[in-house]
Amino acid sequence: MSSSIKNVILAGPTGSVGAPILKALLAEPSFKVTILTRQSSSNPAKLPANVPVKTVSDAFTVEELTEAFKGQDAVVIAISTTPITQDNLAHRFIDAAVAAGVKRLIPSEFGANNLDRRARKLVPVYDAKGEMLEYLQKRAAETNGGLTWTSVSCGAWLDWGLNPVKSGNFLDIDVKNRRATIWDSGSSRFTITTSGNTGMAISKILLNPTLTANKQIFLSDFVSTSREIVAELEKQAAQKWALEYKESAPVLKEYRIKFDAGDYNATYPLLAISFVGDVDVGYDFPNEQGIEIWNDKLGLTASTLEEVVKEALERED
Repeated sequence: MSSSIKNVILAGPTGSVGAPILKALLAEPSFKVTILTRQSSSNPAKLPANVPVKTVSDAFTVEELTEAFKGQDAVVIAISTTPITQDNLAHRFIDAAVAAGVKRLIPSEFGANNLDRRARKLVPVYDAKGEMLEYLQKRAAETNGGLTWTSVSCGAWLDWGLNPVKSGNFLDIDVKNRRATIWDSGSSRFTITTSGNTGMAISKILLNPTLTANKQIFLSDFVSTSREIVAELEKQAAQKWALEYKESAPVLKEYRIKFDAGDYNATYPLLAISFVGDVDVGYDFPNEQGIEIWNDKLGLTASTLEEVVKEALERED
């Protein structure tokens, strides 16, 4: 198998996950990028001009995906959290990549360490993504090196989380109205990587296919807590915020019951509280045993809490 990767197809190019990845891929001249969309979401006005587009049905059948993946060196999946974990969609992407002879597949993870039992126990989506990664590893092994994989765990996207238009105040920090919820102690430490650096990491991974083959890649620009984030917001805004204090345990239990009953709207609250509540899901990547942070290896310039907060305040002022 040649180690070079030139032809890259991206599924889910316009969402919060896909947009920064697409931007980074298009900025690398050695890649020939193709976009994969489904019929119901295909909107040419949202897609960059002069980028080839392959459209499949909403069923995302293995046959359609295999045809779309033919001739592609790498497949990057950036479909959002809820759909990728339902109806074996992730498995169909993997099976199609194998059938099409793809060299590298990057699945839609971009959050926790989805092989960590603590994360998988608390948040069902992490368990589903962990099962997806295990299936990918199994199928790749069956190809004897034909298909390789890279998994990316980046913690929270604080730049996205502080943008209400994109995230709906995901971390319960409302920049516009100067309000925030402090869950439990507010001192739970979690890894933060900007969406831009996550997109750049995907490009760097594909530019270094031998180095990154069959690896879990962990990113971390910095580690913070909800109290530290709010304190920095107050400092830069020169204004005290209205704070509400809540306990996470009963709320997590309530949302888990809803999720188990089929209410997938509970997915994002479960994810959000898992970052800021006093729960142990292994989010402090730099201090987790056996985890290596790849920012330096990939040549990423780490952002800082001060920079992310400054950008968020400037956007809302």
